[in-house]
Amino acid sequence: MIDYHIHTSLSADCEVGMMQMAAAADKKGLKEICFADHYDFDFPGDGDYTVDFELYKKQFDAVAAAYPHINIRKGIEAGLEPHNFHKFEELLCDEELDCIIGSVHVVGGFDPYFKEFWQKTSKQEAFDEYARLSLECTLAADFYDVLGHLGYIGKYCPFEDKLFRYGDYTDIVDTILKTLVERGQGLEVNTSGLIKTGNLMPDLPIIQRFKQLGGEIVTVGSDAHIEEHVGYAAQYTLDALGTLGFKYVCAFDKREPRFIRIP
Repeated sequence: MIDYHIHTSLSADCEVGMMQMAAAADKKGLKEICFADHYDFDFPGDGDYTVDFELYKKQFDAVAAAYPHINIRKGIEAGLEPHNFHKFEELLCDEELDCIIGSVHVVGGFDPYFKEFWQKTSKQEAFDEYARLSLECTLAADFYDVLGHLGYIGKYCPFEDKLFRYGDYTDIVDTILKTLVERGQGLEVNTSGLIKTGNLMPDLPIIQRFKQLGGEIVTVGSDAHIEEHVGYAAQYTLDALGTLGFKYVCAFDKREPRFIRIP
């Protein structure tokens, strides 16, 4: 089993060390993992959401030595905001990473994680703006390998109906997915949606549409910030991908995709 989206204490919103996360992965029998700590420039929240790459390498090397039987990969989750793209392109050309997840976290100057966001906007306005930003970021930047948790706006939505649906944003989602396919980028299937919304993120119809448009690169990630969530619903997700016609799940080596057959 595989988990390509694990956070550690190098992320400002995680308190669990890299070694402990790797131990959790080992306990759950994962064969391949990728650490994907947050890297957000000018993030509107407490703490530093950038990564100390020197410390990252030191911790990573120690973990890789402690768990040689796990294929451990080095990644980051890059927060996508149009005014910061050039900073990432300058930064990442000097870093040795295996996989970069590009994720939209900030909508209208806020992360929807914070309650204050939902006090300043309606649900429709929030979802519409998230869809617009996701499209803008997809079209404008190609420095990442997979688009992370499409549908994130619903994860912390306080309303009963939280789902970001394909049918509500058909044209926008189609353009996003077609762009990813044409550029050889992938789509992350994020299992944390199952905890927060009861559905994978993105929802199955979006994943199915990606397949219909020729998409083959899909990664599975828990978005774990605590040990209990490492590898969450990985097998369920692989089975779901299989039912949609995917034969492989993707991993990365030095930014090059590697396909692993779904059992």
